[in-house]
Amino acid sequence: MKPIERLNIYLQFKKISPHCFEKKIILSNGYFAKQLRNLGSVGSDILIKIHDHYKDVNILWVLTGEGSMIQEQTDECLMAMQVDEFTAKYETENKKLKTLEVDVEKLNTVLKDKEKIISLYEFMLNNTGRPNTVADFV
Repeated sequence: MKPIERLNIYLQFKKISPHCFEKKIILSNGYFAKQLRNLGSVGSDILIKIHDHYKDVNILWVLTGEGSMIQEQTDECLMAMQVDEFTAKYETENKKLKTLEVDVEKLNTVLKDKEKIISLYEFMLNNTGRPNTVADFV
């Protein structure tokens, strides 16, 4: 089986039309169909374009038929994805935490004000006479 035939298998598997494929990797209209019909070769420049635009296809499989058609993600790729995911979650949670810290600060201020008001009411209840100065309220 030739590389052009394996490429056709990949396109059928991914449900990619030859026209979309040609457009994406910038080939002339009908190029792929003509190459497939004549069992032509796939040049290195086209293989590079395929590799750049279709990251999941295993280029070694296209060339030789060895290995699997779909390239498995490398450990580095998986780790990078996990790091990105963790970073996004960390940033989101950090923003939430900062918002909560601001809210707690506001609530503490309100609580202190309410405690002052309660102290004032207690003073007014316990004192039969009126206070002489503002300092008597505090």
